[in-house]
Amino acid sequence: MADKKNLEKQIPNNVIALGPTKCTAEDCKQKPAKAGFCNEHFDWFKAGLITKEGARAQDFDKKHYHYMLGKKKSA
Repeated sequence: MADKKNLEKQIPNNVIALGPTKCTAEDCKQKPAKAGFCNEHFDWFKAGLITKEGARAQDFDKKHYHYMLGKKKSA
């Protein structure tokens, strides 16, 4: 009985999550899968559409157009 009370005292109750709880991209609420991004936004990050902070690139429209062309060809 005394061991059980000592064990309960040792377990911390102030646990903090270390990783991100949602995708880093703007306005995305999905759970992160890779590098803080959901699967779709991780592909966007690899293509240069968004920055590592999750903001859109300065030339997002041009890059997104070419990204979609490449995606259409591969499908």
